[in-house]
Amino acid sequence: MTFRNRYLFILFCLVCLTGLIFQLKQHASAPDEYDEPKRLSGPNLVLDLRHVKRTCDCPDWMESSRFGDLAGRNPQDYLYLEPATSDMEVPASYWAQEDSGYVLRVHGQYYQGTAIPYDYQQKTDQKPERARVFHYTSFEVVKPE
Repeated sequence: MTFRNRYLFILFCLVCLTGLIFQLKQHASAPDEYDEPKRLSGPNLVLDLRHVKRTCDCPDWMESSRFGDLAGRNPQDYLYLEPATSDMEVPASYWAQEDSGYVLRVHGQYYQGTAIPYDYQQKTDQKPERARVFHYTSFEVVKPE
């Protein structure tokens, strides 16, 4: 192998390695089909939820009974919400009354295990955390007693 061929071979390997690293980095920052929820747990539940303002790509809903306990919060207390249909997004009335103590009462089921919702919108370049996902079929905005 001549010097020129050796030099071209090394340059080719460096370009390939750079491309591979770029692809791996890009793949690791986005959810894929292995992160999506698979099966619903079965029992229908009714949850009163509050939104928690978080700046990370992580779950940002919590049951209202756990919301006031800042010291006792665990990462397992947070969850993702997933509507049954695309026209069932969280209503504007909840966002307007969120600071007044209103909660979002949702009816639905948890997915088994932890996952990232199908249509999750990323806020940053980091890969979202996996957490419990609640698939809701109906909702209402209520003032808790």
